[in-house]
Amino acid sequence: MAPPRANFQEVYVAGEKIANWLIANKYQEAKTALQQFGTYDFQRDKATNTFFNKYIYAANYAVGVYMAGAGYGKWVSVKIAQTWGFFTSSNKYDDKARTWTEKGLGRR
Repeated sequence: MAPPRANFQEVYVAGEKIANWLIANKYQEAKTALQQFGTYDFQRDKATNTFFNKYIYAANYAVGVYMAGAGYGKWVSVKIAQTWGFFTSSNKYDDKARTWTEKGLGRR
């Protein structure tokens, strides 16, 4: 389900790090962590420019875990993820992506 380098405890701690930051400061840090080829984009390898289809949902799960660490609730987290996906993803209407984001939020 996830690549060997995936460490969801690390993802949660990274989210916790920004939990008390001003919202303007949170954006860049979260973007760097979660965007395509970001730190926790487990479906892509930046060094080799490789896409791993089998890790799509691990990346969505990581979004939920990160958002939970940052203190965001389900509704806001899903809306942020869906809005970002609308502009950047070929799977923008994938219900499974939302489901895996929600599962990541359940780690609290």
